[in-house]
Amino acid sequence: MANNAYYIIPVVIAFIAIALAFAYQTGALDPIIEKIGVYFFKAEAKAEEKKMEAQGQKEGEDFLKSKWIPVPSVVLNISG
Repeated sequence: MANNAYYIIPVVIAFIAIALAFAYQTGALDPIIEKIGVYFFKAEAKAEEKKMEAQGQKEGEDFLKSKWIPVPSVVLNISG
């Protein structure tokens, strides 16, 4: 029984590969490829957004640590 699997599995894989190649050549996979491309583009944009957000937050913290000059609060006595 196991010997049959050695013959059937490569035939099934070859059939799937040929079917995908034919679908690609005829343009039937174009909508699917476009959706996959949009998905990856959105994922890359989201990662870039998080990276820039983290970088901006770090730069803001660095700015506050290095250049922040505390201003003493002044209490005015205007009563007279």
